Amino acid sequence: MTAPAGPDLDALLRSRLPPAARDWRSREGLKDAAVLAPLFLRDGREFVFLTKRREDLPDHPGQVAFPGGAREGDEDPVACALRETEEEVGIAPSTVEVLGRIPDRVSVAGFTVACFVGRVQPPEGLRVDAREVEQVLEIPLDLLLDDRRWRYEDREGRTGTFRRVPFFEWEGPLVWGLTGMFLRDLVETVR
Repeated sequence: MTAPAGPDLDALLRSRLPPAARDWRSREGLKDAAVLAPLFLRDGREFVFLTKRREDLPDHPGQVAFPGGAREGDEDPVACALRETEEEVGIAPSTVEVLGRIPDRVSVAGFTVACFVGRVQPPEGLRVDAREVEQVLEIPLDLLLDDRRWRYEDREGRTGTFRRVPFFEWEGPLVWGLTGMFLRDLVETVR
């Protein structure tokens, strides 16, 4: 399947995703976090921007993730996702056009995570925080739409059993877990 691109994709996502509500949907016993699923257009092709975390980090070492992190103070989830994106990869909040909110998910690490889809410029000349990010990844959206690249496994976590955790295989690092869940949500929204 070929993904719609640019303004067509943006319009589709706005029509199918809930607006970027700025409320936390906290759950007892879990911490709040927010991430940004950045989309960008290069040579007429849509890409999703992700990072690979450093292998020596104490939490989620070496995993592929969207830019994001834990709530600070009384910031709302959009502000949290945009702040973390700027801290990790240098994308200024003023340059992100937030298109909508993917349904929140619970991570195996004990977070309720809000995910926002946003339009960004092609990532060039980024200020990547080398203390957290080992690599910047660009996955073509049309690869994510190819169901042959996906497999599913059950996984145990602190909050219980997670059924059918998605794993995405491509030429880069394996994408799985919470990031895989958000990507599957994005794929289903685009279809």
